Amino acid sequence: MGLSASMWTSVSGLMVHGKKMNVVGNNIANVSTLGFKAQRMDFCDYLYVSGGSVSGPTQIGQGAGVYAVLGDFSQGSFESTNTGTDVAIDGNGFFRVRQPKSEMMYYTRAGDFYFDKDRQLINPQKMLLQGWKVDNTKDLTFNRGSTSIGSVADNPSPYVGSGAPRDIVLESWNLPPEQTRSVSFTMQLSNDSNTDRTTNTTNPMSALFGQWDGTAETPLADNAYAAQSSINVYDAGGTKHTLTVYYDKVETEKTGQYVLKDLPAGYTVYEYLVTIPPSEDMRTYGGTVSYDGEGNPLLAGGTKFSTTKKAGVLMTGQLIFNQSGQLVNQTAFTYGAGATLAADTPCNLDPTRLTSWQPTKTSSNGLPVFVANFSGTPLTNTVSEMAANGGTPYSIAEKNIIELDFGLKNTANPPWKTGAATSLAGLTVGGGTIEYATAVPTMASVERHESASILTSGKATIRDSDADGYPVGILNGYKIDPDGVLYGTYDNNQTLALYQIALYDFDNLQGLYREGNNLYSETNESGRPRQGVPNHSGFGATRSYNIEQSNVDLAREFVQMISTQRGFQANSKGITTVDTMLETVIGMKR
Repeated sequence: MGLSASMWTSVSGLMVHGKKMNVVGNNIANVSTLGFKAQRMDFCDYLYVSGGSVSGPTQIGQGAGVYAVLGDFSQGSFESTNTGTDVAIDGNGFFRVRQPKSEMMYYTRAGDFYFDKDRQLINPQKMLLQGWKVDNTKDLTFNRGSTSIGSVADNPSPYVGSGAPRDIVLESWNLPPEQTRSVSFTMQLSNDSNTDRTTNTTNPMSALFGQWDGTAETPLADNAYAAQSSINVYDAGGTKHTLTVYYDKVETEKTGQYVLKDLPAGYTVYEYLVTIPPSEDMRTYGGTVSYDGEGNPLLAGGTKFSTTKKAGVLMTGQLIFNQSGQLVNQTAFTYGAGATLAADTPCNLDPTRLTSWQPTKTSSNGLPVFVANFSGTPLTNTVSEMAANGGTPYSIAEKNIIELDFGLKNTANPPWKTGAATSLAGLTVGGGTIEYATAVPTMASVERHESASILTSGKATIRDSDADGYPVGILNGYKIDPDGVLYGTYDNNQTLALYQIALYDFDNLQGLYREGNNLYSETNESGRPRQGVPNHSGFGATRSYNIEQSNVDLAREFVQMISTQRGFQANSKGITTVDTMLETVIGMKR
């Protein structure tokens, strides 16, 4: 082994230090690159030549080589921005983006996303961010005994969206109207003696119902009820309507006339009446139904509710409170709820008769329901009407039901106690008594919320009220929560979850292929990506209004640069020294 081999040993040192300088220079060049992950180069001794010596076999090294170039995937610092769609990942994971007009998927930590003119959430390279679409539609159905109403609060799923991840694209900048499907009231009703404003010795349980006159200018006198609660509801077209519930205490005992038999001592009963303005009640009864060429039902004949005294009444019933003022049971009657009707046959019961108001159905959530027909659609006047149009019977009303929540759920099917009255007429005083236990169709199995309505002394108040549904809205802002859920805020005061960002991680981050432009792609070495939800199962949380910066540490890079320069200079000195030695050898021949 001669001097030329010694020169090549130093040359290998020059080459590896030159390559390391390239890595250091690349890190420094990307000190301001979004989501950039620094690299480092490790050296190894190259190879050895076996030889001999007085002491035995020896090995003489032949230089250095590049051992590995490893990525530093530690998190970079966050920089706050003024854009809600700028997102940083606080922890593990990568965003996945799709190349336009291709199925190629890439991964990135750079979260500088924005919506383009086509409402696509993209990065500056026009690549589309992937996530799950959130379904905001409600599908309330009547409880037919197949729906579990058990609480799932102890095991909530972190997945808000559904289906497979897809491009995050908004269908419209506008939010279409959503009809009201649920209303709830948490009432604090009064137990004072003056809260029984309306009495009826023949129909004490429906005295308030009897006072309502939808044909009068004022359907219910102000002194006829003890309390009321109102809330705005919306029809399918987004038109606002006012729904009002009236409450009045029921006199449980009228000396010498009636007693609500079997009502436990200390219990209190309130009657309630759910109403809308009579002029907005487009229900009808009677007549015949046919269908147009598009399958829409058409009504011929029939009588409008607005011509009757019960126009505007959607539901009535009783609330039952125990000695402690806790709501423990309720009833709910709606028009024609128990009628047995052939398909395409409108209910023909007279709404002014007590026999026409029967225990209603419950929703898939276990709540009593009513139908508010604001459009005059045929077969949408009771919860019992069915359409068929020559096919399998189905419920049009089921698509327009509204559930009422006072804080009680019915967890049984059938929902009402058997052997009880089948209509309001069954609560009429006869023979001197009304039997609470057997005659009143209360809920068969009750689940009470902690926030249920209560009974106390003092003034009646509304503790809480809520209704879903909304008019048309225009998107005016976004926000993304730590779980990756993209919310749209609209000018109709609605905030809706639209998409949930999907995150991905790999078992071997060092196996990822750097594509440039802040992108990575999977390889056989990296393994298949693991998919998950931000802020769960080891994935980092998403931080809106933030951008992750490069994780390059300039101080460390300058140290590496100086040490690399010294190594390079030392190896160059080795070459010049060997060159001098070779000149000496050549000069010896002369």
